[in-house]
Amino acid sequence: MNEFVQDITIKANGKWYFGQAEMFRRQILNILARNMHRSDDGSYYIKMGEEENPVIVEDVPYLASGIKESQFPITLVFHDLQEMVLEHEMKLFFKGDVPYITYQHEGDTRLSRGVYWKLSQHFDCRGDEVYIVPPQS
Repeated sequence: MNEFVQDITIKANGKWYFGQAEMFRRQILNILARNMHRSDDGSYYIKMGEEENPVIVEDVPYLASGIKESQFPITLVFHDLQEMVLEHEMKLFFKGDVPYITYQHEGDTRLSRGVYWKLSQHFDCRGDEVYIVPPQS
């Protein structure tokens, strides 16, 4: 496994860092995020071609930071510019009072406060569990 010179870290607030420098170019983050993989031990790494680089993830690798409200079905926009279409109901996970959903691996995406509140009109509480039930056309 080839490694880069400095660590890539995804902070708990969803921001990416290369060493100590914040990675702010979303197009680059998008490429890296689309090549993110999870090991059997739960750690994350980026694989591009033959090269693999571990990623230090303080909380989860993805942050849903926006919603394309004018689109149907509801489309979440991530900090790294990936998009997730909510076509079917989805379970919310909570760590304390912080909400998470599943993108690629269970509970791997944190919802920003704004996204959480915008989605709240589509919540269905079932006992102790909460589901997002997107509207049907």
